[in-house]
Amino acid sequence: MMHRIKPLAATLLIALLPATALADGTMVFGGDTYASGKTTTLDQPSPRSAFVSGLSATLDGPVTKDAHLAGGHVTVDAAVAGDLYTAGAWVIIDNTVGGDVSAAGYSVSLNSSAAVGGNARIAASEIDVNAPVSGSLLAAASEITINAEISGDVMLTAEDITFGPDARINGTLNYVSPSAIEIPSNVIAPDKVQHKRLTRATLATLARMTVAGEVLQDMDENGNFSDAAKSAANNQLRDDDRGNFGSLLVGFLVTLACLLLITALLLTSMPERLEKTRKRLVSRPFSSLGYGFVALSALIGAVPVSAMTIIGLSLVPFFILIVVIAWIMAYITATYALAWKAVLAIKPMSPTLINRLLATAAGFVLLSLTHYLWFFGWIINLLVVLVGLGAIATTCGKRMIERSMRGDEANAESEPSGQEHPEAKTPDDATETPPKTQ
Repeated sequence: MMHRIKPLAATLLIALLPATALADGTMVFGGDTYASGKTTTLDQPSPRSAFVSGLSATLDGPVTKDAHLAGGHVTVDAAVAGDLYTAGAWVIIDNTVGGDVSAAGYSVSLNSSAAVGGNARIAASEIDVNAPVSGSLLAAASEITINAEISGDVMLTAEDITFGPDARINGTLNYVSPSAIEIPSNVIAPDKVQHKRLTRATLATLARMTVAGEVLQDMDENGNFSDAAKSAANNQLRDDDRGNFGSLLVGFLVTLACLLLITALLLTSMPERLEKTRKRLVSRPFSSLGYGFVALSALIGAVPVSAMTIIGLSLVPFFILIVVIAWIMAYITATYALAWKAVLAIKPMSPTLINRLLATAAGFVLLSLTHYLWFFGWIINLLVVLVGLGAIATTCGKRMIERSMRGDEANAESEPSGQEHPEAKTPDDATETPPKTQ
């Protein structure tokens, strides 16, 4: 799917640049139609391809070739003879598309008044397919609802998959989900369905996926499993369980080692700044939490804002990288500060590098265990990140203010020296100078 997303992003970036030059308006260049603005509605026919961008982007005019739309709220109300490429928070397709559909967003809906002549490739949090698709359907989301006929093959990745009364799949169905779902026989024949789990949910599933599991399902003449089959299956399950646990343990240890390495680098390279941040966090945790919420909102908000400017699409990967780095740094800083505070409260210790790293390692382990707490685990880790990010933001803000004040003071001190050269006196001024007395 990535080889389809990259052309989509590149096309939106390059082709919408002429429209952004207009700020708000419509332009026809080389037969292609470009439109941009805060609330953009392209209602004129496009002799070739159409490119629409805006906070709200709507296509109301028919397009002879391909259509490209990007914005917060994207609506396609006109027919597109070629392919449709669209990206936005909410994407609604209400008319026919002669070619393929490539869509990405938070919510993507193919309404019943629409139709797709080719393949459909959709990535979102919520996907509703109520329009017939003549080709194949490739979709990835948290929730997927299908209530139309799909002529080709279907591949789905979702936590929740729902089929409506009008759902039909003429090809094969491959879906990946945490658990198998019940698919009505009128949607697709059972022998054309293949399911893969995201995780190894049960040992029985593991058994069926292995050679030992296949042996386990073979019965003897009396309808009982043979002892050899049971033994082989149990051994296979134990091996899989040990392998799964071993891989998880190795992954955790590698992650812990990387986090401790970053912590050690911070403690040795910038001890004063880290100490100021730690003191700020432990002395004012609630204000740090509030500042962290504001800082994280600003960082994440920079991603869609830069994308909506179209020109800033090329900077989106850098903003995402900044968000990831800030998240990791905040998590490490908060874990170190809270763990060291807890250790000192239990037993005073000398602030050596080894002692602080051991305390931080214990903090990482305890926070990793909170992931197993239902519902509250991710909230605890999010609060830790917010507190750390708020402490970092306030410390950096104070440092910037101090630098600005030092600069103002330096400028103020330099002003008198600049006035030590008064204007040259005129001859009249010279005559007015009283003579010196003997």
